[in-house]
Amino acid sequence: MAIKKAKKAAKKAQTKKATKKAPAKKKVVAKKTVVVKAAPKKPVPMPPSRPVIVTPKNGATKQFTQSELFQCLQGSCGFHTKAEAKAYYEGFTSMIQTALKKGYKLMLPGLGKIQVRTSKARMGRNPMTGEEIRIPARRKVRFTPLKALKDAVL
Repeated sequence: MAIKKAKKAAKKAQTKKATKKAPAKKKVVAKKTVVVKAAPKKPVPMPPSRPVIVTPKNGATKQFTQSELFQCLQGSCGFHTKAEAKAYYEGFTSMIQTALKKGYKLMLPGLGKIQVRTSKARMGRNPMTGEEIRIPARRKVRFTPLKALKDAVL
Protein backbone atom coordinates (compact mmCIF):
# COMPACT_ATOMS: atom_id res chain seq x y z
CA MET A 1 0.00 0.00 0.00
CA ALA A 2 2.79 2.40 0.89
CA ILE A 3 4.55 1.64 -2.39
CA LYS A 4 1.44 2.56 -4.40
CA LYS A 5 1.09 5.87 -2.54
CA ALA A 6 4.76 6.68 -3.16
CA LYS A 7 4.36 5.99 -6.91
CA LYS A 8 1.27 8.22 -7.12
CA ALA A 9 3.07 11.03 -5.29
CA ALA A 10 6.05 10.73 -7.67
CA LYS A 11 3.76 10.95 -10.73
CA LYS A 12 2.02 14.06 -9.35
CA ALA A 13 5.37 15.72 -8.73
CA GLN A 14 6.51 14.98 -12.29
CA THR A 15 3.33 16.41 -13.87
CA LYS A 16 3.57 19.56 -11.73
CA LYS A 17 7.16 20.10 -12.88
CA ALA A 18 6.20 19.57 -16.53
CA THR A 19 3.26 21.99 -16.45
CA LYS A 20 5.10 24.70 -14.52
CA LYS A 21 6.10 27.50 -16.88
CA ALA A 22 9.17 29.63 -16.57
CA PRO A 23 8.36 33.20 -15.51
CA ALA A 24 8.28 35.67 -18.40
CA LYS A 25 11.25 38.01 -18.57
CA LYS A 26 10.39 41.67 -18.59
CA LYS A 27 12.37 44.10 -20.69
CA VAL A 28 12.95 47.60 -19.52
CA VAL A 29 12.47 49.99 -22.40
CA ALA A 30 13.24 53.69 -22.39
CA LYS A 31 10.17 55.89 -22.02
CA LYS A 32 9.50 56.46 -25.70
CA THR A 33 6.21 56.20 -27.45
CA VAL A 34 6.57 54.40 -30.75
CA VAL A 35 3.65 54.57 -33.15
CA VAL A 36 3.71 51.98 -35.91
CA LYS A 37 1.33 52.60 -38.78
CA ALA A 38 -0.06 49.56 -40.52
CA ALA A 39 0.57 49.40 -44.25
CA PRO A 40 -2.62 50.09 -46.20
CA LYS A 41 -4.11 46.91 -47.59
CA LYS A 42 -4.51 46.73 -51.34
CA PRO A 43 -8.12 46.22 -52.27
CA VAL A 44 -8.77 42.93 -54.01
CA PRO A 45 -9.89 43.35 -57.63
CA MET A 46 -13.56 42.54 -58.02
CA PRO A 47 -14.85 41.81 -61.52
CA PRO A 48 -17.90 43.82 -62.51
CA SER A 49 -21.21 42.06 -63.01
CA ARG A 50 -20.96 42.80 -66.72
CA PRO A 51 -17.71 42.76 -68.73
CA VAL A 52 -16.65 46.18 -70.00
CA ILE A 53 -15.76 46.03 -73.69
CA VAL A 54 -13.91 48.99 -75.16
CA THR A 55 -14.67 49.87 -78.78
CA PRO A 56 -11.48 49.88 -80.88
CA LYS A 57 -10.49 53.30 -82.21
CA ASN A 58 -9.59 51.86 -85.58
CA GLY A 59 -13.05 51.20 -86.99
CA ALA A 60 -11.79 49.99 -90.38
CA THR A 61 -9.92 46.92 -89.11
CA LYS A 62 -11.81 46.53 -85.81
CA GLN A 63 -8.51 45.54 -84.20
CA PHE A 64 -7.59 46.33 -80.59
CA THR A 65 -4.34 48.09 -79.86
CA GLN A 66 -2.31 46.81 -76.94
CA SER A 67 -3.45 49.71 -74.78
CA GLU A 68 -7.10 49.09 -75.63
CA LEU A 69 -6.70 45.40 -74.84
CA PHE A 70 -5.27 46.18 -71.39
CA GLN A 71 -8.02 48.73 -70.79
CA CYS A 72 -10.62 46.10 -71.71
CA LEU A 73 -8.92 43.54 -69.45
CA GLN A 74 -8.85 46.10 -66.63
CA GLY A 75 -12.57 46.73 -66.94
CA SER A 76 -13.52 43.06 -67.29
CA CYS A 77 -11.38 41.64 -64.48
CA GLY A 78 -11.70 44.52 -62.03
CA PHE A 79 -8.05 45.62 -61.95
CA HIS A 80 -7.46 49.10 -60.55
CA THR A 81 -4.82 50.16 -63.08
CA LYS A 82 -3.81 49.27 -66.62
CA ALA A 83 -0.37 48.33 -65.27
CA GLU A 84 -1.95 45.58 -63.13
CA ALA A 85 -3.86 44.30 -66.17
CA LYS A 86 -0.65 44.34 -68.23
CA ALA A 87 1.28 42.44 -65.54
CA TYR A 88 -1.49 39.84 -65.36
CA TYR A 89 -1.55 39.44 -69.15
CA GLU A 90 2.25 39.08 -69.36
CA GLY A 91 2.22 36.45 -66.63
CA PHE A 92 -0.59 34.54 -68.32
CA THR A 93 1.11 34.53 -71.74
CA SER A 94 4.47 33.47 -70.30
CA MET A 95 2.73 30.59 -68.49
CA ILE A 96 1.14 29.47 -71.78
CA GLN A 97 4.46 29.74 -73.66
CA THR A 98 6.30 27.73 -71.00
CA ALA A 99 3.63 25.01 -71.00
CA LEU A 100 3.68 24.73 -74.82
CA LYS A 101 7.52 24.54 -74.85
CA LYS A 102 7.32 21.60 -72.46
CA GLY A 103 4.85 19.86 -74.77
CA TYR A 104 1.69 20.25 -72.69
CA LYS A 105 -1.76 20.71 -74.18
CA LEU A 106 -3.73 23.57 -72.67
CA MET A 107 -7.48 23.49 -72.36
CA LEU A 108 -8.89 27.01 -72.06
CA PRO A 109 -12.44 26.61 -70.71
CA GLY A 110 -14.99 28.34 -72.91
CA LEU A 111 -12.44 28.97 -75.69
CA GLY A 112 -10.64 25.88 -76.93
CA LYS A 113 -7.48 23.82 -76.87
CA ILE A 114 -3.93 25.02 -77.62
CA GLN A 115 -1.25 22.48 -78.44
CA VAL A 116 1.98 22.04 -80.38
CA ARG A 117 1.80 19.66 -83.33
CA THR A 118 4.56 18.33 -85.55
CA SER A 119 3.88 18.40 -89.28
CA LYS A 120 5.42 15.77 -91.55
CA ALA A 121 8.02 16.52 -94.19
CA ARG A 122 6.46 16.76 -97.64
CA MET A 123 7.08 17.72 -101.22
CA GLY A 124 5.79 21.08 -102.43
CA ARG A 125 5.92 23.12 -105.60
CA ASN A 126 7.31 26.62 -106.17
CA PRO A 127 4.39 28.50 -107.79
CA MET A 128 6.70 30.85 -109.72
CA THR A 129 8.99 28.28 -111.37
CA GLY A 130 6.98 25.08 -110.96
CA GLU A 131 9.98 23.19 -109.59
CA GLU A 132 9.45 20.71 -106.76
CA ILE A 133 10.92 21.56 -103.37
CA ARG A 134 11.15 19.58 -100.16
CA ILE A 135 9.33 21.14 -97.19
CA PRO A 136 10.91 19.92 -93.92
CA ALA A 137 8.98 18.72 -90.87
CA ARG A 138 8.35 21.40 -88.28
CA ARG A 139 6.41 22.22 -85.14
CA LYS A 140 3.29 24.40 -85.22
CA VAL A 141 1.06 25.90 -82.56
CA ARG A 142 -2.50 24.73 -83.13
CA PHE A 143 -5.65 26.26 -81.64
CA THR A 144 -8.83 24.21 -81.83
CA PRO A 145 -11.94 26.21 -80.86
CA LEU A 146 -14.68 24.61 -78.78
CA LYS A 147 -18.16 24.11 -80.19
CA ALA A 148 -19.52 26.54 -77.58
CA LEU A 149 -17.20 29.29 -78.86
CA LYS A 150 -18.19 28.62 -82.46
CA ASP A 151 -21.87 28.73 -81.58
CA ALA A 152 -21.46 31.99 -79.63
CA VAL A 153 -19.44 33.79 -82.29
CA LEU A 154 -20.59 32.38 -85.64
